[in-house]
Amino acid sequence: MLISILIKLFLIGFGGLLLGAMVGKCAYTYYQHRLEALYLFCGGLLIGLIGFELVPESIQLFNFWSLLIGFSLSLILFICMENALHATFSHKSYLSLIAFIFAILSHNVPVGIALGLSGSNEAFGMALLLALFIHHLPEGIALYILTRISAINGIVVVIAACIVSLVLSLSAGIGMYSVPSRDWNGIFMGVAIGSLCYVAFHEMIGKVRGRVLKRELFFFVALGILILNLYLQLSHKFL
Repeated sequence: MLISILIKLFLIGFGGLLLGAMVGKCAYTYYQHRLEALYLFCGGLLIGLIGFELVPESIQLFNFWSLLIGFSLSLILFICMENALHATFSHKSYLSLIAFIFAILSHNVPVGIALGLSGSNEAFGMALLLALFIHHLPEGIALYILTRISAINGIVVVIAACIVSLVLSLSAGIGMYSVPSRDWNGIFMGVAIGSLCYVAFHEMIGKVRGRVLKRELFFFVALGILILNLYLQLSHKFL
């Protein structure tokens, strides 16, 4: 029973990320000549995810100080990593991809635990599984585009999707049989928010600022935020 539920969660999460990656591949294929626009658009998607989904949900569910600790730790970690990685790989930027993968891993820990708690007494409902699938689509889009922009082999998308889905499933298993403290879940969510903020504002928008006109910067960021907001509203409406 437990194994079948965890496998189902793995496949749902993995499928959502891969489908999102396919959408990201289409976007990259047609707009790779405008890498700055893709950077800004993905930055807007992440800002929308943070502002419309993660922050409101986290404030309701977790302790403020736990969120602040996780947020601060993630920023300190990536500032230190930036100094180390950019000195070693000055001609390439892998940090945005590393930070993003780290962010979705951290985010999937409390999400998986919450799923485990909700499904501890009965099988997961179809609506819950569909919501999980839809939730991973924008993450898959950003994952693929960041991988291509970082000039890394596309197999990394599949490997990252496997790892993220595995963490989701294992966290659900933990949630079924034990209840980690609310503070620990808050720290993980704070790490996710801090990591996504770092990627969106520093590694994406910050690296493009000055290379495009201000109106283009605001347009593509606002476009990403708007699309993510509409996407969330539609998914919540039908689920």
